[in-house]
Amino acid sequence: MKSGFIGIIGQPNVGKSSLMNRLIGEKISIVTPKPQTTRDAVRGILTTDEYQMVFVDTPGILTPKTALGKYMSKETDSGAKDVDVLVIVIDGSRRFTQRDFDFIENKLRLRIPTYVVVNKTDLAKYERIYPILVKLSPLTVSADDRGAIKEIVPTSCVNGLNVEVLKGMLASELTDEIIYYPEGDLTDRSLRFVVGEIIREKSLLLLQDEIPHGIGIVINKFDEKKESVYIEADVVCEKESHKLIIIGEKGSMIKRIGETARRSIEGRTGKRVFLKLFVKVREDWRNKRNYLRDLGYES
Repeated sequence: MKSGFIGIIGQPNVGKSSLMNRLIGEKISIVTPKPQTTRDAVRGILTTDEYQMVFVDTPGILTPKTALGKYMSKETDSGAKDVDVLVIVIDGSRRFTQRDFDFIENKLRLRIPTYVVVNKTDLAKYERIYPILVKLSPLTVSADDRGAIKEIVPTSCVNGLNVEVLKGMLASELTDEIIYYPEGDLTDRSLRFVVGEIIREKSLLLLQDEIPHGIGIVINKFDEKKESVYIEADVVCEKESHKLIIIGEKGSMIKRIGETARRSIEGRTGKRVFLKLFVKVREDWRNKRNYLRDLGYES
């Protein structure tokens, strides 16, 4: 058995979480179409008869503008360094910029075995993908001050294009001879954490664009029994106007969030779930240390 840690990094909304979920074959990280969905470095674990891969899904690269942003940036930096293999994901449906090139070149200076995944090929035709491959080609040769990209792999997390190929490449990089997590574990995160992320995911999917960055979840009560789970949680926002939107007319929106989250949690646990949600306003919580700590964003 071989094992190792594989960091997945890239700009916001390029499909890092979707790629990890697809590689593992289970939904570990939450996924939405909105940038900055991932806030914590989440480990997803794939164990087979031959190897154990521990994937580290990181928040998208960003210039921090809040204390929360600084926390996310720290999580990303850690996820890029303390690994055996690095997977840099770029969005094949977007224009490849000099900033993207410089970012990849900078990470090659870490001299960690690095693979570049050109994702979302289901949305991008060959005419868009080919110029990206051309621009990346100089980085496939090492230089005095950096390593080289080992492979460039076009993928699609929608149809699974080349995901198994990538998995085989990553397996060849594993060198550790210790199994870090028990067989059957899919993540290092607790069910309590996962439940909070599910509630946040459903909030992001159902709410308007101006609200999601200011949404946080606090699990106040988590009582797991043999056949049921009882949960009370706060949906935290920054403004009274946002609170009204989250609650919705006669409570319609918070009810939808609760129902969709409850079904997802039941699917995850296989148990009957009782979920109560409350909406709380914490003005400018993304910049206040005590609120960040309550929401789990302070180490």
